[in-house]
Amino acid sequence: MMESYHIELAEADQIACLQAIELAAAQRFPEPLLPASVREQVSSRQELMDARRRGQLWVAAGAGRQPVGFAMASVADDMAFLMEVDVHPDHQGRGLGRALVNTVVGWASGLALSGVVLTTFQNVPWNAPFYEKLGFRMLTENEMPEWLRQKLEEERTLGLKERVAMKLSC
Repeated sequence: MMESYHIELAEADQIACLQAIELAAAQRFPEPLLPASVREQVSSRQELMDARRRGQLWVAAGAGRQPVGFAMASVADDMAFLMEVDVHPDHQGRGLGRALVNTVVGWASGLALSGVVLTTFQNVPWNAPFYEKLGFRMLTENEMPEWLRQKLEEERTLGLKERVAMKLSC
């Protein structure tokens, strides 16, 4: 299954597909946790293009380089922040999410960053439990840098529920 996919840095001609992947993946989340108003929001084209230019946007591509998933990261302090990981529902369950996360972890390790952090839903099986299987652990309030605490607060303000921050040390 994974043989027919590969992970690569995103190319400009692949950007247009990524918003549709993000939108399709968001539909799997239950309404009480992810309000409809947020479910319809996607990363802007500019945000995706900027991440691509920085070398912080990877795609899982199938036949003909067609993107079926992507991961986007940034750097804050001495950590990578995994901003987004999405796999189109038609391609989920094939290890693509794991491969994308591992790519970001490898990138962060190569930059000698202290770890990879993210925010996610605590009880959604393909969120915190998935990341725990990859070695991430939940952070306490005291362990979070101020910018990460603010990120969680912004998410709560948007109506997202049961969010946690997690970290994998490099």
